[in-house]
Amino acid sequence: MSDSGPGSLVDVKPVTGIGAFDDANATAVRVTFKSTSGRDGTPSLVTGVVVVPPGQPPKGGWPVVAFGHAMTGVQPKCAPTLAEDYWGYSLTIVSLLSRGFVVAFPDFEGLGVEGSLHSAVDATTLGNNMIDAARAAHRVLPAASPQWAAWGLGEGGLGAWAAAERAGTYGAGMDLVGAVAFSPYADLSPLVTAAEQGTLGGPVQARNYIWILQSLSNMDPELDLDLYRSGVARERWDSLADCAPPDPEETKQLLVDLNPNDLKPRDPGAAADLRRRLAALGVPANHPTPGSAPVLVAFGTLDNSSPPDGIQRAIDRACAKGERIEVLTRVGGYNASDDQMVDAAIGWLYARFAGERLGNVCVGPA
Repeated sequence: MSDSGPGSLVDVKPVTGIGAFDDANATAVRVTFKSTSGRDGTPSLVTGVVVVPPGQPPKGGWPVVAFGHAMTGVQPKCAPTLAEDYWGYSLTIVSLLSRGFVVAFPDFEGLGVEGSLHSAVDATTLGNNMIDAARAAHRVLPAASPQWAAWGLGEGGLGAWAAAERAGTYGAGMDLVGAVAFSPYADLSPLVTAAEQGTLGGPVQARNYIWILQSLSNMDPELDLDLYRSGVARERWDSLADCAPPDPEETKQLLVDLNPNDLKPRDPGAAADLRRRLAALGVPANHPTPGSAPVLVAFGTLDNSSPPDGIQRAIDRACAKGERIEVLTRVGGYNASDDQMVDAAIGWLYARFAGERLGNVCVGPA
């Protein structure tokens, strides 16, 4: 805790009362560590947990996996590590422990720390947080391997992919072998068309779209949200955008009864600006990505948590830049993170830690 750079520890507390960790005989600490905001490059504080498997580590130390969670909200109270059993993520963490990894589980900037704002679509910040979570894990357990991997779903998938892009410029001191991005928020601009047409996929996607709009407003307070909301969405925005509203049942019913036109952009110009913002914030980044690590992108062709056509466009752009991308697609599938896909992704990670050559990987222009 004497260091002051990104990933350095500000606070460390033992974690108790998580049944999945107790059953696995794992050791866990809740940490606050330093990171860097992608918005202006200023230092930031991020919370999370670091969980260590039982028993003796392998030669060279346990490798580290930074695990990025799906979108849970946009307020400080929405941090998974503040919820019971981390909203179910404790079981996924234990699954990764059983595979022989130390797990770093960041809440992401703006979640868990009062006074800062969270954005689920800010790829640079999410990527920095993933890298610094791995650094924090290495400070918690200096005997851990400097090799690490990024693993994430949705928002966390965007963070994992962004970490791979930023490894060569921001990730000094650690060796990122690869990243797995399940249904990443790589390019959410197709959601604008769904909002225009009133075809957002039910209450869950409407809620996620509201959180995405609030994420943009958190990054740019001058964004006029009233260009993208009306009726009940405008009148009850604070409740709809709250991950833990005072009356959950009422808010749930509001989402069920929401008129699709309540989330329709006011005009084509507003819709075009929203598409531009969402495409620009995703991956691949607009800047060069020297030393980027390989990425496995996994998604279902019917997944409505992150638009498959947006993910495919991001893959095409990344390949054109020369990034090393492999793709795992569940044709006709809604869930990109079922057991079969997860097992395939774990096998891919093992191969990266073993230094095996990539298989069917896209390459950039000659």
